[in-house]
Amino acid sequence: MGRTRPFLCAALFLVSACTTVPPADESATRLRALLSGGIDALAQGHIVDGMRQLVSVLAERRKLATATPEIEETVRRAEAEISKASAALAMEASADWIDANKNQVPASLLDLGTPSALQPSVVLSYEMGRGKALVPGAQVLFRIVKGGGVLTESVTTNDFGQAASIITRVESQSEELVVRASLVFTVGDFVHAVSSLERDFVYLPSTRRAALIALERLPDGASRPPRILNPVFNAIKDAGFDLSSHDGALLGETFVRACSGDSKALHELGAALGASYLVTVINECQSVTQVVLNGQKYEIYRSRALASVRITRVGDGKILYTRDVGPIQGQGGTEEKAAADGLDKAANELAAALGADLKGIAAALNARP
Repeated sequence: MGRTRPFLCAALFLVSACTTVPPADESATRLRALLSGGIDALAQGHIVDGMRQLVSVLAERRKLATATPEIEETVRRAEAEISKASAALAMEASADWIDANKNQVPASLLDLGTPSALQPSVVLSYEMGRGKALVPGAQVLFRIVKGGGVLTESVTTNDFGQAASIITRVESQSEELVVRASLVFTVGDFVHAVSSLERDFVYLPSTRRAALIALERLPDGASRPPRILNPVFNAIKDAGFDLSSHDGALLGETFVRACSGDSKALHELGAALGASYLVTVINECQSVTQVVLNGQKYEIYRSRALASVRITRVGDGKILYTRDVGPIQGQGGTEEKAAADGLDKAANELAAALGADLKGIAAALNARP
């Protein structure tokens, strides 16, 4: 018995060695199953599941300290299938970003924060050989690659293959913003990005084109041309505007409604004048009275004038800057001269105030929506 026990133990060891699958073989079997499952899933149109199984081959290979030739061959086949499937995938900008010529257009930074803003949005599809199929359930990463801001970074495509980010804040209205969308497949902590499918969305700074519109009023109607137009133009021309000037009396009721904050009128004026900002100025002589002392009328007339300016951003109707001066007293030998004196003094005082506050005006132009 003592002599047979070592042989029995040796025999049992050999049986055990023959029936236990080495770890390398287990890995090879696992990777082959993932490769086969991924290929089958893609053939059946289960794109995300198929890609994840193929990417899992790469993820599991990374965990192995060493690999057999069979494992390396399986990895190479998985990489080839991933490349083949990636070539069949297409990630395009959503329809709102495409013009009549089927080109992707840039968006305006000015619109961000408004209901009309274009948000980064892609549609993912897969060429099945008999037509394109939309791909739901895929992970799209959005990141800012130029400029600064905050946005929704990871979005899953919906049933229509669409994934849209939301930009909640931008750092500057004067710098170009570029958002890049990338398709990724994640297995555990392993991320495979399909670099060939990156899509950029460009937001351009709003132009600083501003329309300076002045309306000058006398007690009995408009005064034309508005004498305040040139003083205000010269005062703010260095504030960062590409400035044009207009007589408000010629714009009629639209100008009046725009001054009251009517969004439709603001957009109408902005479109008509090609401006992203409206600088609206009112210079008004409210009254003219004759000087009376001790019951005696003199050929002296006094006027009461007020002037105000408002800078409004056309895109969202936000008032960026306001300034008022007055009441200011004018004087003259006739009613007309007194009114003119009051309007001139109000115009000059408002222009002086604006000239002293160019930094404040320039800062207002960079205000976020």
